[in-house]
Amino acid sequence: MAHERDNMRQDKTVKDGPWFRNPMVWLVIFFPALAVVAGIATIFIAVNTEDGLVVDDYYKKGLQINQVINHDKMAKDLGLSAFVDTNTQTGEVLVSLSSRLPFELKPEISFKLIHRTRSGLDQVTTLSQIGQSADYRGYIKPPVIKGRWFIQISSEDTWRLKQSFSTKNSENILMNITS
Repeated sequence: MAHERDNMRQDKTVKDGPWFRNPMVWLVIFFPALAVVAGIATIFIAVNTEDGLVVDDYYKKGLQINQVINHDKMAKDLGLSAFVDTNTQTGEVLVSLSSRLPFELKPEISFKLIHRTRSGLDQVTTLSQIGQSADYRGYIKPPVIKGRWFIQISSEDTWRLKQSFSTKNSENILMNITS
């Protein structure tokens, strides 16, 4: 009997007390309030971040795909390959080109370091020929963060070499790129 009186007294105090002392009210308010906060956070993120994966001139890029395929084919026909040595701490890039067939060495070639998903981390630089050799040197902004990347080396609308790789905590990235 005393136990029933205690239960009734507790029910009566919850009902008679102010609304904010009732836990059910907070349970009902919590989830809609959480949805509003999450919606505001989503809008803030959408407005303040770049849509890096969306290309503005997608039609023009689609028309240029045949040229890119021809560049890859040219590199394959020449039997072109490159040895790449990139120091991730200093940003120095050394590239040594070789090929089965003779080809014209340009004084400069393009070097692109492309992140798989974050276009804001992409870097493009021009590598300059060292003397009359097939070696080129240039610089990128260090450090290169760990993750999945593409390296793309090309020469003025003639050929292109590309390869994907992963960086860990290494100071140097050494790789052979073949067509």
